[in-house]
Amino acid sequence: MARAETAPPLPPAEVVAPFPAASRLRSRDVFRLLVRIWPFVRPYKRHLILLFLIMLPTLPVGLFAIQIIRVFFDVVGRGARLTAGEAWMLHVPIGASREMVLWHACVATGAVAAIVFPYGAATLAYAVWLLQRIANLFRVDLYARLQELSLRFHADEKIGDAIFRMFQDSAAIPQVIDGLVIQPIRFLPYALASFGWLFMYNTAMGLIALVLLPIDFALAWLYGNALRPQFRAERETSSLATSRIEETLASIKTVKAFSREDYEDGRYAEDNWNSFIAARRARLMLARYRVWTNTARGFAYVTALYVGAHQVLIGGTTGLIHAAASLGFFQGSLATFAHMSVRSRRLANQWGSLQDVAVAMARVLEMIAMPQDERIRSGDKPAPSAPRVLKFEHVSFGYDPRSPVLTDVSISAEAGSITALAGASGSGKSTIIALLLRFFDPTEGWITIDGTPIEELELASWRRTLAAALQENPLLTATLRDNVAYGRIGATDAEILTALERVALGDFVAALPAGLDTMLGEKGAKLSTGQAQRIGIARALVRDAPILILDEPTSALDSAAEEIVMRGIRYWIAERPAHRSVIIATHRLTTAARADRTYQIVAGRVTEDDSGTRRIAAEASHG
Repeated sequence: MARAETAPPLPPAEVVAPFPAASRLRSRDVFRLLVRIWPFVRPYKRHLILLFLIMLPTLPVGLFAIQIIRVFFDVVGRGARLTAGEAWMLHVPIGASREMVLWHACVATGAVAAIVFPYGAATLAYAVWLLQRIANLFRVDLYARLQELSLRFHADEKIGDAIFRMFQDSAAIPQVIDGLVIQPIRFLPYALASFGWLFMYNTAMGLIALVLLPIDFALAWLYGNALRPQFRAERETSSLATSRIEETLASIKTVKAFSREDYEDGRYAEDNWNSFIAARRARLMLARYRVWTNTARGFAYVTALYVGAHQVLIGGTTGLIHAAASLGFFQGSLATFAHMSVRSRRLANQWGSLQDVAVAMARVLEMIAMPQDERIRSGDKPAPSAPRVLKFEHVSFGYDPRSPVLTDVSISAEAGSITALAGASGSGKSTIIALLLRFFDPTEGWITIDGTPIEELELASWRRTLAAALQENPLLTATLRDNVAYGRIGATDAEILTALERVALGDFVAALPAGLDTMLGEKGAKLSTGQAQRIGIARALVRDAPILILDEPTSALDSAAEEIVMRGIRYWIAERPAHRSVIIATHRLTTAARADRTYQIVAGRVTEDDSGTRRIAAEASHG
């Protein structure tokens, strides 16, 4: 198996020159894509140079084609005399018979074809390989950036749209590189050589080919501005249809429970139809663009055909070398003109497709440029391996500055203990957990670990000291073992089973025919809510981080299971009391009663209430 490549490190999105949104793209922005994708092309710049160099040996093929066609038509067909260059090329005397010239010309043509065709195929394969490698690096980086985007992005944006950008829009990067790098590299040497041969042997045809260029540019400019809005509409409607699929399947139980299958079918049918109409408009406009470019090329070819044939009829000389206007030179020049015309047509058609590509890449770059992790700063200090005291000191925070969620919060959690954050839903408990995990940073105050603000710690190092089981803790579509060991891939089966025992799942695992190898289904669909919640807690225990964070860990458990889970957490602390601490956010009185210290949270304000803990315990015992 080939080793997966790692994407090159890129500068932060905020220091990269912004790329226009898809709705504001202009023709020149298409070329600016080269600047934005250069970090992915840079590792392969030597391959690009090599690709250009391996094009050069094929350039004399155009001259050979002109000469060999003249040999067949003029020398073999009409009995004209060989030139010294043609005699050398065919390895025959200048006065060789027509039969000998025919034989040697066929052998020479076959030999050139036997070399050029495989050589061209190998060159094409090399270019395709290069495109695939660059595209792979781009997607790997895009996936990494997608994970780094802020929680606000993931909360506000549709997952289906992000997936569409990830798989559909990002698939355009090979076309960017092919259209703006590979094809120009392949086209430029052939175009220069073809223009050179044409002006050398038939100046009139060279001028016709030259006049075709501004016509191509005019059509490209005219249709480029019209195509981009059509392609944008196509991609946006297709993304909406994809989002509809993702939302429906993610809520399939609700859909079935309310018998809304027909309703969802109708909504998707409408989205799909809108996508079809937008795609049809874009493709028809692209087809019209290609019709016009092909029509211009057809007129140019007919003109070249007339000019060349007329030169043959009136005789005389043509081109810069003043070659005799013969049928052979006419056919050779026409073949070169047609060959260059085909290549330039492909380039013109590719420009039309690049308008769609530019829209796709603009959507991808727009996502990459979004703020990452709420602009959370990473320090450079390592996190302590055995933290003793975690403190919130006068912390305030609001998702919207006008509506504070937490106000002047001060709490403390010490090693060897369980600290509970007790309060009703919406009181701010989960926000405290989010600040602790550094999903966000406080607007006021600071969070310290052993006296050091956690903002000064290296972000990844700090998060390695934490293990969390959150309210929304979806499981992977994988085995039970893979799910529990997700936080520490190298965990042994014994460690996994111990953690499962501590969350009251020992008997459940023992009853499974496949044990730890049991597949849990899509997002743990085969499990009850309580089982899924306890597997999340077991995952946090197996991670074996110094600080264990549990957000509503017993909300779906009965009293017996709650007792076992809380006892298991106590056992976990007791194994290394100087190195482990637990913070629990809960609305359940019985869970808070089992903590060593409880902080009551009401409307974002926190007060320590050890007496309240005893009162809660008494109420729980009588309840």
